[in-house]
Amino acid sequence: MQEDRGRVVDTERLNQLIWSMGLKFRAALVQETAPVPDWFPVQQALTLAATHIFLTLPDAIRRTLQHTTAEQLAQRGKRLGATVSPLTIWAFAYSFLVGREILIDFGVITPRTGTADIDLVLDFWRRLSFTHRGDGHLDNSEAAATNVFLPATITHGIYDALLPIDPSIRRRVEQFLTTTDEYLLLLNGETRLGIADSGPYPLNVERVLVVRDLFDLKGMFYPWRDLVTDLPLHTCSLAFTFDPEDFHTFEFSDQSALRTNPTTYTAAIREIAFLSNDSGSPQVLPFTEMDWLIRAIAKVRPRLEDWFNRQPRRQRILAGAVPWIARAFAVLSTDEVTRASELSPQALALLPHYEEDDPHAARWMTHRCLAPGTLSAFVSLS
Repeated sequence: MQEDRGRVVDTERLNQLIWSMGLKFRAALVQETAPVPDWFPVQQALTLAATHIFLTLPDAIRRTLQHTTAEQLAQRGKRLGATVSPLTIWAFAYSFLVGREILIDFGVITPRTGTADIDLVLDFWRRLSFTHRGDGHLDNSEAAATNVFLPATITHGIYDALLPIDPSIRRRVEQFLTTTDEYLLLLNGETRLGIADSGPYPLNVERVLVVRDLFDLKGMFYPWRDLVTDLPLHTCSLAFTFDPEDFHTFEFSDQSALRTNPTTYTAAIREIAFLSNDSGSPQVLPFTEMDWLIRAIAKVRPRLEDWFNRQPRRQRILAGAVPWIARAFAVLSTDEVTRASELSPQALALLPHYEEDDPHAARWMTHRCLAPGTLSAFVSLS
């Protein structure tokens, strides 16, 4: 046992948690197939964001715990369109531990530095995740690659709204999914931080429900939000049903992404429903609203691309760090997002070391989390 800042830390239990999280994160990195854009400094942005998160998240949690609990925050996220989502809960803890690996690699901290802070953050995350999921598991990989966090009141409402898909609607859905995927990737600094898939929610022996939640379409926490104010919706969700027998595998990654084999699952969709949570509760929308959103995205996307392309490299790195930081701190409160927008001087001081060096910016992955001869991505307390 170790005591620090008034917290008694069970280091053995904490090491077990860090180790198990590292096993799952390493497996996720090995499976990652998404290409890194060559026009956007994603690795630099993530490195900056993760170090900032590690250095500042513990105090943000302490402030948050003065007026609420992890369990209360989790309950607020058991709905569509919430900033507390399966994806942001996952990013909350894992970006924190990535930041730790980066700072260890730079020699700024040792594996034992901030033991009480690490315990505080991971205990908060455990309580947050357990309550949000409600199935006794921490993440999807522990629960047979599933996450059915939405309450029955919401899934029953979706069930009532489902309509059979025909060729015309299927083409519309395919265009909608492609357009929103590309748009949210750009809006979030070339990272998948705006989409969370959940399910499979069982409907009957032949059908399961999947819900794709698209939250914060207008980038409310981002400096470039004024460029996309024309969008008609702030949040929306697309629900679809499948027959599981149509797939060899059907699973949800820890990052809340639906993965199937065969990989092209749109051809197997049986029914859909389109919803928004902008009014505070799920509202069923006509399919024509998808067309409206597609047209609006086509209008604002060139502005967004132009804005990012006009930024000098340093500013592009700073901009790319914003989504990672905002998503993590939005789990706590809007006030904490505002506080977190002022980057840690210690994190900024490290930026020149990797700003122009892509391999150095990715050392957290190549030399730490995926280092040969290791099983866990995260080093334990020593």
